[in-house]
Amino acid sequence: MRRGPMYRVIYDDIVGQIRSGALAPNAQLPGEHDLARQYGVSRMTVRQALDVLGSDEFVVRKQGSGTFVSDLARRGRRFNRLRSFAAELAGAEEKVGSRVIRSEVAEAPADVAERLGVAEGDPINRLTRVRTVGEKPAALQDAWIPYAVAPGLVREPLVEGSLYRTLTERYGVELQYADQALTAAILDAEQAKLLESEAGSPVLAGERLTHSASGVVEFTYGWTLPGFPLLLRIDAE
Repeated sequence: MRRGPMYRVIYDDIVGQIRSGALAPNAQLPGEHDLARQYGVSRMTVRQALDVLGSDEFVVRKQGSGTFVSDLARRGRRFNRLRSFAAELAGAEEKVGSRVIRSEVAEAPADVAERLGVAEGDPINRLTRVRTVGEKPAALQDAWIPYAVAPGLVREPLVEGSLYRTLTERYGVELQYADQALTAAILDAEQAKLLESEAGSPVLAGERLTHSASGVVEFTYGWTLPGFPLLLRIDAE
């Protein structure tokens, strides 16, 4: 089973320590040399992991002093890169989980078929989940994956609850990028019931089309409650 690039392994481990409280706000991380020895990698790999941690505001690198855990981390979904819902919320103190509402092979409806480049009525995997933070609903996601991309997807549990990890590790999908559209909306009665909210409540609605090296592999409708803002870092040109 692949673990992904080593800089990502280091990133996930340090984020996990921050989430668990093992690394408190303002705590100093070991130096690059010590981290390289600890993880058995080059300093360049450590530097890459620290760069990503810094861009996601988990750490602050102070010239001449070292690297410290940031005290500015906010609860929210980080959209800097393509990642799973749990990874988007990395740093949240509460446990991130899922409740599966639907997991089936269905016939592709016209709107989904058009986005995924399949024929209307073709067999397609459909996975609908309520994503939870601290056991409370945070978002509703309705994902559609071409059957040919992941033939047994709905017959087995996801790898550690992650659709992206499952596609990558079980089916060898090389994720590259996603096109994401976001807009303000209100919850209908069914959505509100699943999210334990009132019908007509405001929500951030999104559509995501995910691409791999060989083509489109996922289309997802999503609805995120206002308590979980989407966090972006925007660099100057």
